[in-house]
Amino acid sequence: MEEIVAKTEAIVREAKALGADEAIANTVVGSYRQIRFSNDRIDIGLSWRDYSTSIMIAWRKRVVLTEIKDFRDASGAVKRLMSLARISKENAAYGGVARGRFEYAKPMADGAIEHLEDPSGYIEEAICAAKREAGEGAETGGILFTKYERAFLSSSEGPEGWDERSAIELSIRAFSQRDASGHGVECSNSLKDFEPGRAGGKAGEIAKMAVNPKAGKAGRYDVVLDPLFFGSLMAVYGSMGSAFYAMTRMSIFADKLGARVAPEIVTIRDDPRTCSVNCRAFDDEGAPVKETIFIDRGILRTFFHNTSTARAFRTETTGHAGIIVPMPWNLSMDPGDLGRDEMLSELRRGLYLTNTWYTRFHNYATGDFSTIPRDGIFLVEDGEVKESWKGIRVSDNALRILSSISAISKERQRVHWWLEADPPSLSPFVLIEGVRITRPD
Repeated sequence: MEEIVAKTEAIVREAKALGADEAIANTVVGSYRQIRFSNDRIDIGLSWRDYSTSIMIAWRKRVVLTEIKDFRDASGAVKRLMSLARISKENAAYGGVARGRFEYAKPMADGAIEHLEDPSGYIEEAICAAKREAGEGAETGGILFTKYERAFLSSSEGPEGWDERSAIELSIRAFSQRDASGHGVECSNSLKDFEPGRAGGKAGEIAKMAVNPKAGKAGRYDVVLDPLFFGSLMAVYGSMGSAFYAMTRMSIFADKLGARVAPEIVTIRDDPRTCSVNCRAFDDEGAPVKETIFIDRGILRTFFHNTSTARAFRTETTGHAGIIVPMPWNLSMDPGDLGRDEMLSELRRGLYLTNTWYTRFHNYATGDFSTIPRDGIFLVEDGEVKESWKGIRVSDNALRILSSISAISKERQRVHWWLEADPPSLSPFVLIEGVRITRPD
């Protein structure tokens, strides 16, 4: 890694020598593995190593970025960036990058993930757990992914840091019938906390409950959202907490700083130093990361900032750069005091929704959106599951949903999959009043 450090630092020195006001180079070297399975069998496995260096140059408030995959072209890339900066328009909102020397927390990566020889046993464990719940006739499919990355960042403004990051993630779906399925995920930054049977068991349990689904009915319902579903919504709320999206009016929180946006039981925070597939020591400017309380007992306390957005809001960076767009790293909602079954018992006639995808906004500023529930969709009456449903859509408003949370579970699950629940989160079950359900027809 000494060679990588030297070449990364050389990029910054060359950019400064060519006249850059600020320059940052961030090199990530990683080893990755992906195993896909379907019909209870492993189809294909792939492992690879990769490295990339992202380069940022600022010249007279012109900001340009690129990524290279080969250090042999580093000098040429820096020269091209400088040429591009000289013909670019000034970015009046650019406020510089983090300055100074920082002490960073120690990496939290698990070296056992890097040296994992054969992770197929984790898949078998998840499949067996799913079939125990759903029955031997059930079928399963999904993906196991691992990564181990070493990252080195060098900035002309002083920050220089080393980090190691690891992750192991399993996504499994179980099918008891063609249109009766359940989904479970398991994700961690260490093998110690990784329990694939938990994801398989959940997928199988939901698949068994989901047999013989009927067409759902439109209306307003009180709804219990599974952590997998609410993790997707929490990712939306966290992304809209970016100061960049507030400035560009692509957020429901644009004018809400300091205002109540949720009931007092709701606290959402971002902490990249907890057990997470996105655990890290510093952001893309080299600023140390830290816990940030985003919504505190229902009050929107802060946006997520890099140096530029912090300057625009006359505050300090929160350690969430993105050079252009600051974003949260690892969200969590504080737990409540009910169990899942206690929450379901609160429903006189409501729904239990276990998963969703294709969350799309008609208007980012007002928060009008729709999302498509998938896998288990259940009608609950007097606390008991009465029917399995299919073919419904949630068509509502994101602010109204957030302000209508009436209960939060004490149990929480780590959630991350595809692009629907990203960034990762530690998500509870939530009870939301009066959710608008529609049908495609």
